[in-house]
Order: sequence, then structure tokens, then C-alpha cells
Amino acid sequence: MTSQYYVTSYGQPNDLAPEPWEIQSTTNGATVRTIDRSTEQPDQAPSLLGKYAVQVGSGVVTFRDLSTDASSQLGVPADAVYEGVYAGGILLRRGSTISLRALNSTEKTVTGAAGDPTILDSNDSSLLLGMSGRVAIVDLATGAATAVTTLTANPAWAALTPNRVIWQTAATETTRSLAWKQRTTATTGTIQVPYGEPILPLGDDIAVRLGSELIKVSGTSTVTRPFVTGVHDAADLTTGRLLVSAQSKIASVGPDGVLQTVKATPAFAAQVQYVGLSGARLVTSDQQPAHTLYETANNGTAWTATGGSNTGKPFQLEGTTLLSFDATTARVGDLTFPAADDVVLGKGGKLVAHYGEIYDVATKTKRLGLAPPFALAGNTAWKVTEPGVLQGQDVTAGTTKTISVASGCAIGPNAVNGRWALLTGCAGGNQVIDVTGPEPPRNLAVPADAQLGNGFVAQLTTGEDTNGLSTKELLVTDLNDAALGRRRYGPILGRLQQATFRADGSGQPKIAYADPAARPRVITLDWLKPDPQQRTDQTPPVLTTASAGDRIRDFTTATFNWAFTDPADDPHEPATGIESYDVRIQQRPTPTSPYGAWREIAGWQGIKITEVSLTANPGVDTCWQVRSRDKALNLSAWSASYCSETDGTAPTYVTSRPGDRVILTPAQRYSYSFTDNLDPVAYDVAYRGAAPGQPLGAWVYPAAWTTLQDTSVAWGANAGSERCFQVRARDVIGNVSGWSPQTCSVYPQDDRALTSVGSVARGSSALAFLGTTSTLNAKGAALTKSGESGVRIALVTLNGPGQGSVDVYHAGVKVASVSLAAATQSRKVTYLPVTAYRTGEVRVVSTSTAPAAVDGIAFLRSSP
Repeated sequence: MTSQYYVTSYGQPNDLAPEPWEIQSTTNGATVRTIDRSTEQPDQAPSLLGKYAVQVGSGVVTFRDLSTDASSQLGVPADAVYEGVYAGGILLRRGSTISLRALNSTEKTVTGAAGDPTILDSNDSSLLLGMSGRVAIVDLATGAATAVTTLTANPAWAALTPNRVIWQTAATETTRSLAWKQRTTATTGTIQVPYGEPILPLGDDIAVRLGSELIKVSGTSTVTRPFVTGVHDAADLTTGRLLVSAQSKIASVGPDGVLQTVKATPAFAAQVQYVGLSGARLVTSDQQPAHTLYETANNGTAWTATGGSNTGKPFQLEGTTLLSFDATTARVGDLTFPAADDVVLGKGGKLVAHYGEIYDVATKTKRLGLAPPFALAGNTAWKVTEPGVLQGQDVTAGTTKTISVASGCAIGPNAVNGRWALLTGCAGGNQVIDVTGPEPPRNLAVPADAQLGNGFVAQLTTGEDTNGLSTKELLVTDLNDAALGRRRYGPILGRLQQATFRADGSGQPKIAYADPAARPRVITLDWLKPDPQQRTDQTPPVLTTASAGDRIRDFTTATFNWAFTDPADDPHEPATGIESYDVRIQQRPTPTSPYGAWREIAGWQGIKITEVSLTANPGVDTCWQVRSRDKALNLSAWSASYCSETDGTAPTYVTSRPGDRVILTPAQRYSYSFTDNLDPVAYDVAYRGAAPGQPLGAWVYPAAWTTLQDTSVAWGANAGSERCFQVRARDVIGNVSGWSPQTCSVYPQDDRALTSVGSVARGSSALAFLGTTSTLNAKGAALTKSGESGVRIALVTLNGPGQGSVDVYHAGVKVASVSLAAATQSRKVTYLPVTAYRTGEVRVVSTSTAPAAVDGIAFLRSSP
């Protein structure tokens, strides 16, 4: 591959007539040249350098100009040693002198070079040489060599990038260590690659292909994963970009990870290993190491990776059910078995056998235990139960059918399909019998790998190509024809490689196979005679699944998907397959409004896809219905409604609390809770506060308390201050609640903040708020403080035996009388009655000769 061309071929070098290599443009994927394969090395791709295809011979190098198709030969002089080829010339050494020899046989000496040269990398204008550990860049136009670094030996890997030279310094099975240097400055650096797979330059970074994923590792060792997915192959374009086969196209990709399409391709880059067919659904597994499963339902126009893989054994596709063998696990629906075991999917895809255990695929339940050999078709298990007796047991209906057959007959897996059963070992040879009657048996010799279709048998046979060489072909026998008419198809893959072919798993007269180029193909057997008892399809499709997603969804895009089957429960009324679908909707604009009329959207009628989407505003409920028609134009009824509403409801406030209304410790948390049908995801908290003697201020909205994830915030109180909070919540779709009611807490002022009048003793107590008390020892003794505001006062006292009482005045108005007498000593907060908002002196006056221990006082600016 070069910046201008790349090599590709779907040909198989082991087949009789392998296709030539195709040289295609990296600009548009057009084929510019073809090159025949070498008979000695048919799988060896041509070497491309610049605009040339290069072939190195003994003492001579042939350059084929891909733009003009002209060929030139450049010989190695007798006094020189050939050291390599580059775009438009060869590298020579004479003693310690290194030179570039161009196609016109002129030479220029490489200045600044020394040692035995090895070409580490090249592009259209430069060579990267390793010369006994000395790495240099050689300008092809001037021959000047610019030193990069000196190593103990040539690196195992090195690359020219647009602005750097990168080389490997160490490697393990799971890691690679790289170093780099800017090409125009002395700047250097290192890259640690946490993978052992081969690496490629990507811009000035590194790329690693891990399975079907391309991973980027930057010059600072930062790993970007995923970078590009669905990748089958990748190669260096020498321009800082890679050419990849990925996502159904050949494309170039740079450090930004954006694919620029060169040419659309089949979704699989490698050739087919196994094939399966059911109706319009064709499934393949490729020959890449990952053995990825791909499928198409539109004759190969578009391919999709199924997300699985298949290795070891051919996968099985019957009806809508796929059985794959992925590493150590056999998977069919939600059922799994050891891949090494004998696992067989029945015709129709309803039953699966694991040795002698038969399971219902849909319900995942074991339905029957039966000693092998037996065959599964639909809901029925067929077995020769005694000599001359074939018995069919319907595991769903619980009914049994018995058919007399020739002596010695046996039946094996996949040996019943539709109305025909293939019996082996019968007296007089193999027989095909009608399990529905009344057609007489057909005697037919077939090999063990024959495929029984619905009305036909396909088997491998040997043919000849135009040169008289042997090929593998398919021989198809019409079972509906008493004369057993036959036709040949092919050639198919299989002369020197494993053949793969499968009868249609939906019961249609079709076969999928891999051709000699290992590409999937489908045969339609339109020449088969009709079933003598066959009736026209009169059964409409049946809905199997449908979903509109979550009932309440947290995004505005509403998606509806569905699946139908076209049943063929009567073997004489074969299904014709799904043709198209119609979709309609009705909507309710708000939760309290009625639903509108059903609307059949023009673009959703007669469609082939099985999913549609629309955008709905918050609060809009959308209900969907779907119906299907088959190819016989049988139309199903509209399905039940499947509804999904875009959430339009904001979270609902439940409670909030900043602490007690009067708090006695400064460190507090404001906690809150909301409910929502989608759960709140973020909260905004605001507060306002008041210093001693001041009213509450304006609301403050701290940036740190916006879009909080926690359901509480910490806050600290100051003496005599009050702090009020409010909160609102938003859900994941952005619905925002209103602000909650404010809730407030006040931190008292200590008794020492009040002025004593008369007989007042200042003391201390372990029970006291902040550890101090002021005891009024005589009637009329008082504590006062001016300039205090609020609608309510909370008095903090030490109550106990022998304590007296006090009157509390605010702005000259008596608010309350408070008794401090109690059976045991304790600290108490007494909330006085709510009054009008006042500002003025507060006075706490003793009304008895007994002592009254005052601990603190709080002023509440709001009544809650």
C-alpha cells in the first residue's frame, strides 16, 4: 500500500482459477490495474512503493508504473551490493559509500551515512535508514542524511510520521515501549503502549488493532478506546493516515478518528467461513481470527455485525433462531451449552437438542428427554422407536404420530423438513418418506453431509471446469418430483478448502453457499415441482415482540421497534415471508388531556424496516401500533398499543431541614429530599442570613451549591446569627421544581452577650451552652441587650430544683413568663410566643427570690 494505491482481492489462491490482484486508488477505490497471481506463490500480494508495483529478482528490480502500465528494469551494478528498494529506485552500498540509484540509472551519494544500511521505513520523499544502530532520514531528492538517534542496534520497528520519527526500544508479549524525536527540532519523548499487537503510525501517534477495534495511543501514552470499531484490516498510507477496512467500507482515518470513505465494501473484509439462510436473512461468519458474524436482509446491499462470532463448528440458522458456537459456548437465544457438546437446532428454530435433552428455545425449558438419534422439526421430535416404526412426538400439543417405514431405517439430526423425512440404512437403500402422506417413499442415495430442504435435498458432488480440472458443485434433487429431477450448481468453495452450504431455514426453496472466491451466494430453486398438497399462504404475520421503551423515558427521542413472524404451522400452507409494515401513532399532549386520533404517518406505511423514531416534547405521551403484511398480501390486525411518555414532571419537594430551629452547635448540615418518577439528579441550594440585631438579607445563590449531586450541604453558624435555606431539584431530562419553602436555624447568643443589672452571678457549668451561665439571684435582677430584632424569642436556661422564674420583655412589651423549676437539672430551650416583628431592647427579669440560671438567648426572624 502507498499513499496512492492499495492491493485487494477476494480470490482464493487455493481454488482452480484464482482472481487476479486488484490495484485500487486510495482516492475513490477505482481499480486502476490488475496483476495476475504468481503460480508459485499465489497468496503473495504485490509490493507497492509510491506509484509502482515492485518485483525484486536476482540482480534486477522491475518497476511497473501503475498509472501508465509501463515497466522498467533497474539492474544492480557488479561492484555494488543491493540493500533495498524505494519508490523509484534502489539503495546500493559500495564499501562504506551508500548511494541511491534512480530508474534512469543515475546515482547520487547519500551524504552523512555510514555503516551497513537497512531500510526501516519509507514514503514518497524519504527513507528511514538504520545503519548499525545509527538511525537517519535520507532525502530522496538530495541524498542528504539527517541523523535521528544512535542505538546499540537497529530498532525492531520504526516509522516516519509527518513530524516525527518513532522507534521501538523494548517489547514484551503484552506491551511495547517506544521513543520519538521531532524531525525538525531536538524535542524527544516516549510512548508506552499497553498492548503486544503490531503497531501502526497514526499522524504523530500510534494505533493498535485489537480484534475488530482500532485503538489510539498518543505521544503522551494516552490511550483512546474505542477509537474506530468494526475494523477488519488496517495499513499505513505513509501520509499520517491509515487505510482501513471497517464498517462496510474501505476508508482512510487520521488522528481525529473520522472515517473518510474510499469505497463501499461488503461488511466483512475476509471471505466467508460458514453461511446460513432463513428467508431474506443471510448470515455469514468470516475467516478473520475473530470469526465475526454478519447478516444482511437486502441481498447484500447492507451488512450488519450481529455482535457475536462463530468458531469451530458451522452455526445453524432455522426460522428466526440462530445457534452459534462462540469459543467454548454454544448460544441459542438465552440458552447456552458447552460448544464441544453435540448441540443441534431443529428445523423451524423452535427446539434445540443437547445430546438427549430437548429444549424449547422460546421458554428455555426442557421439554423432552430422548435417546439419540432423532430429528427435530417445528415442535415435533422424530425417532425410529422400533424396527419399521417412525414416531413423531409433538412436545407442545403432547400428541404422537406413528408412521410405518422399511426395516433397518434410522433417522438423524436435521433429517425432517416440512413434509419429507430422510431415512438412512433402510433395507433397499436410503428413503425419503412423506410424514404427512400420502406420497410414496422415494429411494435416494445421499452422503452424510447432504442438506434436507423443504422439498429438496442438496449434496456435494464433483464436477470439472473448462480445463478439465475437478471442482466442487451442488447437486439438488427435487423430492416433490416422483422422478427425482436433479440440477447442478457451482462451482462452489470446497475443492481444497472446506465447503459451506445450507438449505433455507425458513422453508423456502433456496440454498446459501460460498463460491470459489469464498463469497456468499444464494440459489433460488424456482424449478422445483410444487407440493401436490400445497395451498396458497392464507395466514397473516404474527407479532412476536414490540417495544416503545420505558413507560416514562428520560429523553425526547421516542423509538418503537417490533418483530413479526409469518407462521407456517400447516406444512401444506407454506409461509411466503414478511413483505412490509405499517405504523400509526396517537399522542396525548399533557398527562391530563385526552389522546388524539390515530395518525398513519405517510413515511411509515409499507416500510421494510422494523424500527421508527420521533421527537416528542416533555409531557407528551406517544402510543404506537404496527401491523404487517406477508408476500401473499395477508394483513395482520393492528397490534396492541405500546406507549412511552417523555417525562414532563418536575421533582416534588418532600422535606428539608438545616438543623433544629435553635441550634446549640455551629457545625450543621442542610439536608433535603424530593421524589420524582425518574429520580432527581441535581439540586440547587440558596440561603440568606441575618447577623445579631439585623433582619434577614437577600437570597444568595452560591456557584458551589448549583447542580449538586448530594442531598445535603454543610454550613456553619455564628453567635446570634440566623440562616435560612431553600432548595430546588431537576431530573435527568431537565424538568426543574420550584424553590422549596424556606427553613431556618438560629445560633443563640451566650449569656455573656447580655448586660447584668442587680444581683447577677456569672458562673460556669458543664451543662451550659458554651459552658457559662448568668444566675439572677434576687427579684428584679436582670439581663439586658439593646437593638435586637425578631418575631420570636427562644430562651436557653438551666432548669432544675429550686430554680425561680423570669419575665421576658422585648421593645418594652412583655412577651412571656418562664419558670425554670424542674425535678432534675438540665439545659432547656424555651420558645416564647410569636409576636409582631420588633426591634429594641430585650430584658430578662427575675420575678422571684429563687435563683434563675440564664444560659443564652436566640432571636428568630421568621416564624417557621
